[in-house]
Amino acid sequence: MEKNGVVVFVTRTGHARQLAELIQKETGFPAAEIGDRVSRKGFFGYMKAGFQAVAKKATPITDPAISLSDKKIVILVQPIWASSVVPPLRTWLQSHANELQGKKTALLVTNKGGPVDKLKIAFETEFWPLAALASISENTDESERLSIVRAFLASL
Repeated sequence: MEKNGVVVFVTRTGHARQLAELIQKETGFPAAEIGDRVSRKGFFGYMKAGFQAVAKKATPITDPAISLSDKKIVILVQPIWASSVVPPLRTWLQSHANELQGKKTALLVTNKGGPVDKLKIAFETEFWPLAALASISENTDESERLSIVRAFLASL
């Protein structure tokens, strides 16, 4: 695997952050969090998140302002919301589309156990082909999580 990359993540409950930190530990890549400036707390925040994801809405973010110019691999980490790209990640991808051209992009998602086929199609239809995709259920134990992450990284 190429040694020059970055991990960019969005989290609502902290699961995606844990995965991003695990990838950072395994690769040595810096990790940067996209700040979601929309409140997604409680039932209504959860419902708004799903609606905005399905409607392909971009939302206000705090951009981590990381340099992508010298990176060859960009690993994205997000939760699954309605089988879609989450709005803060969509905003970031749209803002950095030119900088991301020609880079190997991989997506690792955290979920409650559902399939990722629809998310892969949604991502690749809206953006570009993924070099790798993996999913880890929130209930996965630590050793299995590490095994999935290592297989995901090896596929790059």
